[in-house]
Amino acid sequence: LEQLLPLLWLLPTLTSAQNNVGCSAACPPIGYENDSSHLCPGSPVEESAATRLHDICHPAVLSNAKLSFSRFKQPGHVTVIANYYTGCAAGRRESGVFAGIAQRIHDETLGKVNFVTSLKGGGNCAQWAGIYQSDALSMGLNNGKKPTTQPLTVSDTQYDLRDSFFTSPYPHPSYIILDENLVVTSKSVGPCCGYVSYYDCTDDVALGLDETLTKEIYAVYDRQIDALVAVEETTTTTTTTTASASMAAVDTTTTTTTPATISNIFDQPSTGTCQSTTWSDWSQCSKTCDDGGIQFRYALNSELPVDTRPCPLTLPACPEQCVPEFGLSFETKVIVSSGLDSPRDLAFHPTPGLHLGKRSEGRDFNPDEGEELWVVNGNSHDVTIVASLGTRAQQTISRKDRGYYHYMNNVTALSFNTVKGSGRNVDQDTFNYFAVCNDNLNDYLGSKEPNYFMGPTLYDTDTTSPNKAGKKNTVNRLGEDCSGDSADQCFFLHADMLHESPACIGITHDPEVLTAYGAVYWAFDTTGDNSGNGGQLVMFDFQ
Repeated sequence: LEQLLPLLWLLPTLTSAQNNVGCSAACPPIGYENDSSHLCPGSPVEESAATRLHDICHPAVLSNAKLSFSRFKQPGHVTVIANYYTGCAAGRRESGVFAGIAQRIHDETLGKVNFVTSLKGGGNCAQWAGIYQSDALSMGLNNGKKPTTQPLTVSDTQYDLRDSFFTSPYPHPSYIILDENLVVTSKSVGPCCGYVSYYDCTDDVALGLDETLTKEIYAVYDRQIDALVAVEETTTTTTTTTASASMAAVDTTTTTTTPATISNIFDQPSTGTCQSTTWSDWSQCSKTCDDGGIQFRYALNSELPVDTRPCPLTLPACPEQCVPEFGLSFETKVIVSSGLDSPRDLAFHPTPGLHLGKRSEGRDFNPDEGEELWVVNGNSHDVTIVASLGTRAQQTISRKDRGYYHYMNNVTALSFNTVKGSGRNVDQDTFNYFAVCNDNLNDYLGSKEPNYFMGPTLYDTDTTSPNKAGKKNTVNRLGEDCSGDSADQCFFLHADMLHESPACIGITHDPEVLTAYGAVYWAFDTTGDNSGNGGQLVMFDFQ
């Protein structure tokens, strides 16, 4: 019971927030009112999200094209984004309705309204998108014609669109409408939300999306067209238009322009062949001694772009590879002589002082001097922080998770996200976060039967910056915020934990800049397939 008490304070808060979200379209979601990372009506899409390129998997004519929402930032244009998953989730029923709506309105507005689907969850993106268009035909949408050019389906395998536009825990299926300036005008949840599977949400229920979404889209579209007509009437005396019917206005004001169809919004891939049969020179051998080396050559735009062969030369035996010392001379200096208990790994914090500040647990620190070293201890299941390393102000302090028996049990490694200036949204960027991994089969310090449900744990170290507002990254024994001038013992409060790597001996952060959060880590798990042989390298994405 004593081991569970530190976790009990979390249950009412988390359960209440998750249950209250349900299928409510409230933005931010209920229970997350102070979370500014959610894109809500009235909010503009940030430049980084608007200009980022996304792979289009469907329609086939655009399968090699890139989507940038900045392309739709044009007078009179509207952009509609849908949030779907593959498989037999209830949202699949709505996806067919969405495809029918997309093609009909896109054609009615001469390409000024474009539809984008964020598709994720595995499988073949183009194949699933094709199914959705066939579903539209079977439900009698788009005047009985199968959609062919809309919606534009993005293979959102990195969850970038979902995390940027439908930040968790916003429900799905869900939709966002953007105006000509890429400002959110509407964010809604589809009628199939709350149904367990595709078979539970019937066609009649899903078709309710047609009326509601069409009404919301044309409310934005008509308002923008009326504004364009008004400007046209005040600046031109030769063009006669009326604002009584928006479609009539479009017809009269665009008679000399080309419709904004997908063929001229996106750069099309070349239809000509560009095959090269000219090979490059062979590379040098991959080894300089002993056997087993290879050489490679390449041909651009070839069906077989890389060719390899064994090194043709007999190489000499490798000399003994011993390093007697580090360089010509070296000096050993003891930095920390106490407070460590079976240290396993270490890393420098990318922003010294961000976590401890100038005062923590009733002790003064000097964040302006020296580096800050973090060391994980396997036996004590905690992290020792060496502040102001190597200076007169150096101090050490150890800190653990309140549920260390699960989240830091026999901790073996840690790694920081050190990617500063990644261009991500400030509210989503995980710069200064760190992850640890543990070599333990989840036995709660020997008090439970091992169940292998163990994996890396993610922490936000920020307790001092303005970005910290609304967050609680350290707590005292009562679960209260422990940042600032508090003399209480402070504990880490984990941001997330993933599983399926119970015997982890190493972890490193992936510096990629494609995902919305930048929380991708690679861990090595020695259990492999639970047989104890080989082990495996596992990628974890704390989305």
